[in-house]
Amino acid sequence: MNADHADAILLHATKLLGEDDGPWRISGLDPEGADLTAGDRTARLAFPVRVTSGDALRRALVVLTKEARAAP
Repeated sequence: MNADHADAILLHATKLLGEDDGPWRISGLDPEGADLTAGDRTARLAFPVRVTSGDALRRALVVLTKEARAAP
């Protein structure tokens, strides 16, 4: 994600979490969500559903990215 979809991670941080622009990266994942970091800033992105597989993780991130792209 960090290497291939940095634009989506930035959208998650800014559009869904209300964070300021920055070099946001995913620093951790668990079934409930993702930890994002940008320098010394941190944010928590909750998944819409609990994920227990790689495929479920991909689907959750796709849903969140669509929401972020649609946000004003």
